[in-house]
Amino acid sequence: MMLRQLFRFGLVGVLATALHMLVGVTLIHAGWPPLLANAVSFAIALLVSFTGHYGFTFPGHNVTLSTSLKRFVLVAGCSFMVNEALLAGLIRYSAISGMWGLVISTGTAATLTFLAGRNWAFRGSGQASSIKEHRVAGEFPEP
Repeated sequence: MMLRQLFRFGLVGVLATALHMLVGVTLIHAGWPPLLANAVSFAIALLVSFTGHYGFTFPGHNVTLSTSLKRFVLVAGCSFMVNEALLAGLIRYSAISGMWGLVISTGTAATLTFLAGRNWAFRGSGQASSIKEHRVAGEFPEP
């Protein structure tokens, strides 16, 4: 089960990251400033990512849509801040182009989003099953 969720998380993450980079690079090539292109492409990828994780990666979770969405938006928002700060730093303080900076910052943000999503945003799916199993075994009292 965990391996399947990890595989699905990876698929959704790769799709969202590829979309983020495709939109971002396209916008940069069209003349958009890299930070604005990154913000727009991140927002589009966020919608794809949440939809995929909520409906495909964790289809049997015990977390409501609104709770998962709030958690995921918080995770994604923090990830976006890291992404933007890293991209801004790479553009300002290195010889890396905006496109390569976008690739590096987006890859870093995707890794952080994976870890936080797996360990918190959609945690209810594994946690609820574990608690239920412990209650059946008599280890946890009913609330």
